Amino acid sequence: MVKIKAQQWINEMFPSREGKKKVKSLCIRLNGGTNKIEQTNYEFFNVELEGELDLNEFKNLEDLAIWGNGTSTLQPTTNLKINQCSKLQKLYIDCTNLSELILRSNQEITSLTIEGCINLLKIEGMEELPKLQDLKIWNKNTQLKIPFNKDNWKQGLQELRRKKILSLEEKINKNEQQLRELADMVLPNITFDLGKLKQEIARLKLNELSPQARKQKSELERQINNIKTNIKSNSETIIDLLLETQEQIIGKNDPLVQAQFTGQLNAYLNILEKNSSKQELQALLNKKTELIQLEKQIDKLQTEIQQK
Repeated sequence: MVKIKAQQWINEMFPSREGKKKVKSLCIRLNGGTNKIEQTNYEFFNVELEGELDLNEFKNLEDLAIWGNGTSTLQPTTNLKINQCSKLQKLYIDCTNLSELILRSNQEITSLTIEGCINLLKIEGMEELPKLQDLKIWNKNTQLKIPFNKDNWKQGLQELRRKKILSLEEKINKNEQQLRELADMVLPNITFDLGKLKQEIARLKLNELSPQARKQKSELERQINNIKTNIKSNSETIIDLLLETQEQIIGKNDPLVQAQFTGQLNAYLNILEKNSSKQELQALLNKKTELIQLEKQIDKLQTEIQQK
């Protein structure tokens, strides 16, 4: 049996994202046997995976098991990424060389079994598994720190959750007090009102950004004029089209639309580079981008100020 990089292997077995999304059950075993594939269920034998195993593209994975072959022959996977496997319900890790396991985002887990993982030092996020019904943790790993009694884990988890809720409440109370103190500084002699405080902070930010926007706009106009004086008159329109296209690219979230406008942008650049340097044109585009972003911030602040 030859060790293979874990991510290389998983991508060879499931080369497409769609293929990964179809998997509901995945079992990876170090010991011998015959691979079994039944619709959405996959069981692999004689697999020795080294390094990091990222399963985050397995969006519909419900059942995951990774097996070594005893504590003397660990599955050499050192890092397991499953934070985006939000449908995961059953997790079984046996004799695997993990040092930590993070479960903060796997809130659908009902069954968790950890056996023979002699190098596992911590499991994070167990208190955030509200549906956990079955927990088995190997009791021979003295390095593994669990913040509750393994024999009475349900009560231990409840206590952890209670402490977390109390901690969040303390943070909320502290933040509210800080907001009140801030309100006294910004709006003295006025009864605390979170809405008014937000408006006043937005107004202060607006007063700071508006002069910056005017300066940026002035600098952009200067750069445009400098370039236009050095090019032929029939190319001046291209400058305007270039900047309009840049604004369209920034304003669109659709990658296909952005790609289309980027093609137009490059075409305009090719024309203009006959009379202007790439550095000049890039500086112009950068300045335009800065101004657009600044104007967006100003528009947002003005909206916040106008809200009642």
